[in-house]
Amino acid sequence: MGVALLMAVALSLDGFGVGLAYGLRRIRIPFASLIVIAMCTVFAMGISMFFGSIVKLWLTFFPARLLGALILLTLGVFQLGRAIINRNHEQLPEAVPAIAVIEEKPAAEPEFRFQLEFLGFVIQVLKTPQIADVDGSGGISLKESFLLGSALAMDAFASGIGAAMAGMTASIIGVVALTQIFMLCLGQQMAGKVPENWISKAEFLPGTVLILVGLGKLI
Repeated sequence: MGVALLMAVALSLDGFGVGLAYGLRRIRIPFASLIVIAMCTVFAMGISMFFGSIVKLWLTFFPARLLGALILLTLGVFQLGRAIINRNHEQLPEAVPAIAVIEEKPAAEPEFRFQLEFLGFVIQVLKTPQIADVDGSGGISLKESFLLGSALAMDAFASGIGAAMAGMTASIIGVVALTQIFMLCLGQQMAGKVPENWISKAEFLPGTVLILVGLGKLI
């Protein structure tokens, strides 16, 4: 249960960041929308764990538990690397001349790039969570919660295959979904109360925890 909770927290930290952003902008997430977001996580992780269990049944030439641990380890390394790259990009404008910045980013570029491809827009939601409030109503409707839920469920979907092959039970799906709701609500409540240096360091936690879970399953 401890490993499942650790993994659930790692997969839900994006939700905490979204909650912080919404709390600062006073964007509400009604209870019904929270349920939809949780169901997106359940659906995404359920499908990936089902696929992982099927692969596990057919995998005979390599220990499934070992492969599942390696998948979790790889995802952790990927997330940690992504956090490091994002951190370096945030620091880049300080070292780049203002003229170069203007050349790379024309003034005509819109505030956010609304891509026709749904997946592209979903990824953009994680970078700027406020764009999930498409109608600008100050609240996340049921339709908008599906968009936000899809964005937050991506990590759960990617980790589900590895979790199933590493021997974790389907109960982790419920733990992740409930933790996702808790983190969203906690983020809204903690908006403006968490020091910025803590928030920047928290970006490294999901990848680090997944690496630890993967290493734990290798032992």
